[in-house]
Amino acid sequence: MINCIAIDDEPLALELLKTYISKISYLNLVATCDNAFDAMEEMQKKAIDLLFIDIQMPELTGLQFISSLEKKPLAIIISAYKEFALESFDLDVVDYLVKPVPLDRFIKACNRAKDRYELQARKPSSPSIKVMDHIFVNVDYSQVKLKYEDILWLKGYGDYIKFYLKSSPQP
Repeated sequence: MINCIAIDDEPLALELLKTYISKISYLNLVATCDNAFDAMEEMQKKAIDLLFIDIQMPELTGLQFISSLEKKPLAIIISAYKEFALESFDLDVVDYLVKPVPLDRFIKACNRAKDRYELQARKPSSPSIKVMDHIFVNVDYSQVKLKYEDILWLKGYGDYIKFYLKSSPQP
């Protein structure tokens, strides 16, 4: 489940958000807030994975709120203003929805958030690239395995290289 919070100063918009969120099975609406300061309090009580947030709100805008967060959850902006879209994507938001938001567009944004959430939740696997401790070099018509730790230094002779090893006598 993705814990989310809805933040909007318009009661009708907040009610619509609650209705839409209730239709998405993988979303868990933790709280609804009509301002950024109440949202901050809620976020201190419970870990929030996703914000649904309006831009134009009293005292602190949605963009200012997202910028002020030390640990940023995923965010979907829902605004009546198209002109803030570019600035919001600089904050790495998941999506930018323009009011009135159709349900199908809301679901698409939520699916994007779910994909990004799952991607972030995956633990980085151990690297599949094995660091080798040796190389093979051509000597006459065969290959010889040389461990890096045995190589003292190299000397170039045109198209050839001479390897000086710990195990071979020094010139």
